[in-house]
Amino acid sequence: MKTLFLYIVNVKSPQFLAGLSATEWLVRGAEGAPYRLIEERAEALPPQADYFALLTPATPLVTARHLYGLIDQMERRGFSGLEIGDGFLIKTAAYKEGVRPKRRVTEPFADRAESTADIHKAEKALYRRIAELSAQNGAIIPDVDAVRIDGKSLVEPGATVEPFAIVKASRVQCGAVIGSFSRVENAVIGQNATVTHAVVRDSRIGQNATVGPFAYVRDQSVVGDGCRIGDFVEIKKSTLEKGVKAAHLAYVGDATVGEGTNVGCGTVFANYDGVTKRQTTVGKGVFIGANTNLVAPLTVGDNAYIAAATTVTEDVPPGAFVIGRARAEKKQRKNKPD
Repeated sequence: MKTLFLYIVNVKSPQFLAGLSATEWLVRGAEGAPYRLIEERAEALPPQADYFALLTPATPLVTARHLYGLIDQMERRGFSGLEIGDGFLIKTAAYKEGVRPKRRVTEPFADRAESTADIHKAEKALYRRIAELSAQNGAIIPDVDAVRIDGKSLVEPGATVEPFAIVKASRVQCGAVIGSFSRVENAVIGQNATVTHAVVRDSRIGQNATVGPFAYVRDQSVVGDGCRIGDFVEIKKSTLEKGVKAAHLAYVGDATVGEGTNVGCGTVFANYDGVTKRQTTVGKGVFIGANTNLVAPLTVGDNAYIAAATTVTEDVPPGAFVIGRARAEKKQRKNKPD
């Protein structure tokens, strides 16, 4: 097999493709072939190899595998070198003799990514490449063309990413399921957890937890093992310990919620007084009834019981029962005149 050496021109650019820069994609595509990052073309000196390539960020899809395929074609057809965008692939001996490539590679992987349309096309190819590699490594991805997993993410073997899900800069652990139309960014999804039609950003989801549908977990939140975060629940900058349930229609912000606590439907952690975000601490085994308001700063002790439709403004001791609803009045309705 012919030997190959790569020179990759390291151009600093704010443009990212599927989570990585074009240079990072070229480095990743080296796939074990020897390479060197250079700042300008003049640094590309003939190496001790049969062939060498000069690659620029204009063609981010090129990999060593593609280059070895081109070498086979060159050997069969007697070519000395080929142009690849702004770069080239050439026989080292021919380069030393002053030969310069004149034939251009027309394969799709050699297409230049310059315009916005070109970049989107390249990204689509890269997303497919990542999904296919994840599937080859054991992830369950039913449709590799319908997911968006970026270059900073890891989908472990046994994890599932369903069609139309987006995974960016995240780790999806074995057995976890990212459901269709979910978005996971800068997050860790624990083993056997399920995210269904939900958004998780900058947060961690524990093992066997369920999130969604239509839930939003954000801002360094931690959802513990076995928790249940249901529909239309928002968790912001909060820690929910093992087994916490917030089944539907709740807001938990700037809080710590103890193990096994139930957060009832319509519960609001009122964390903002108009000037400062304040903390709420809820102990273990607490029952919070529906339509409860917890006004921070506040501490609720272990095993307390808060009745539905209560607004809590003072600390609650462990085991206490709190009820703060207004008494309903029943009045006979007067008959309307004919």
